[in-house]
Amino acid sequence: MLASAELKKVEIHDHKAFGELIAAYATGRKPWPETLADFKAEVEGRDIASVPEHLKALQVVQPSEEVLFLRLPPRKMIEQSLERYARNDAEGTDEPYPLAPFYAEMACGDERISHSDFFLHRVADYTIAVCT
Repeated sequence: MLASAELKKVEIHDHKAFGELIAAYATGRKPWPETLADFKAEVEGRDIASVPEHLKALQVVQPSEEVLFLRLPPRKMIEQSLERYARNDAEGTDEPYPLAPFYAEMACGDERISHSDFFLHRVADYTIAVCT
């Protein structure tokens, strides 16, 4: 584990392709990866996403529609984010909150993406988001 360096999330390069992959796993059209190495080979091999080196294992969870799945962010990541955003607020930093560009494209852009594509982009973002 990293001692003092800031922990990173998976970096998505192609939200639509990542969302399509996750949808394929979730619907059973494609078996989900059994190991982190399998997942990395799939997403990094197709330049869909980059997986940070500090991640050592993969855990896939698919709850049923009858289960409230309460997913908590990793403690160190949320502590780092709380500290960073409090510091930004106190200093009046103009650093924008990190959102994937497709949110602005859908909400504010002249050329909106389709609802289906926006959904797949959100699936990708939701899948790796850890409230940081």
